[in-house]
Amino acid sequence: MSNISIDELMEELDIEFFLQRESIAYKETRGVNGIQLNIRTCPACSDSRWRVYFGVETGLGNCFVCGLGFNKLRFLHHYFGGQDWKTTMREARELLREQGWRPKRKAMVATFETNVELPVSEELPLPDGSNLAYLEHRGFDAEIARYFRFRWCQFGWWKYKDDDGTVKLQDFSNRLIIPVYDLDGELKTFQGRDLLPPITDEQRALGVQERQRYLFPKMLPGTGRYLYNGHNVVATDHVVMGEGAFDVAAIKVALDEESSLRSVVPVGSFGKHLSYGSPAGDDQLGRFNVLKQRGLKRVTIMWDGEEKVINAALAAARLLAGIGLQVRIALLPHEKDPNEVPAEVVRKAFYAAHEWSPALDIKWRLRNPYSERERAKYGL
Repeated sequence: MSNISIDELMEELDIEFFLQRESIAYKETRGVNGIQLNIRTCPACSDSRWRVYFGVETGLGNCFVCGLGFNKLRFLHHYFGGQDWKTTMREARELLREQGWRPKRKAMVATFETNVELPVSEELPLPDGSNLAYLEHRGFDAEIARYFRFRWCQFGWWKYKDDDGTVKLQDFSNRLIIPVYDLDGELKTFQGRDLLPPITDEQRALGVQERQRYLFPKMLPGTGRYLYNGHNVVATDHVVMGEGAFDVAAIKVALDEESSLRSVVPVGSFGKHLSYGSPAGDDQLGRFNVLKQRGLKRVTIMWDGEEKVINAALAAARLLAGIGLQVRIALLPHEKDPNEVPAEVVRKAFYAAHEWSPALDIKWRLRNPYSERERAKYGL
């Protein structure tokens, strides 16, 4: 924790936790900028007439007696004597430790390419630190782009040999390249998400063809045998399984926003199913079995909130329970996926997930929680 940045300290410190920890008298009030903490004593001038206010959402405060303006660290600095910043930083880090803070998970497994040569593309974020507006609009910043190793292909082609040995090219221009790695970090395949706007009615009338939203490289293995982001399942015993890459990214954003959940890793199944049956274990169930041998104990399934998805989630849960994993099923709002709801809704679904059991399996097959008569009961 010694290498945590000042920006992270400022973001993660819970000033209310600190006030409670030090038994500092305060009251919660509501101001123009949201919830405010009205603190009895100023840490700088020691006036105790309740003239100090601290904004919970802004992370800024001031004393109306001495005029001191402060942020979280400056408040701590004055509280601990206002002399030694080294002491202040040490106390701030100790406070984070007591809060149960965990750093945001970075990509922990080195990745490498073998015989898969990606289309010409640029790694995100770009060298100047910028990110694609498309990703930012969907709530994925440069840090998320770096974690998942997203790439931007402006002009690029996938070169492959057809069954008859003919060399062909597949156009991946104007697409987001989403690499897919195996559990050991080896690049196995990729996807290309279209970044161009949908064609207009006028273009359609002129014969312009719709582009495929997702393009998959020909002659490479399908994604259905792999677990998206599975190579980052290390130093954890719990994963959340979404569907596609953006669902997994949205789950990571939601987990990262709450420090107590940063030990949980999101993975993706590339659809509403779990592949199995390969004699060599070259499928998703086989990969979960490998992760179990590495220490994985729990899987929370978080697929789309649809009536038809529940049976698929129950089938996947039964398979995972069959290899000795504990399985939970999270219920998202009706007809929503993790990338279509706020992060707090994703976390709420995670916390409220239902433990799979044969009894739950039968119950939900008979009374689907997403059926019209059941949704109100589950708050969906």
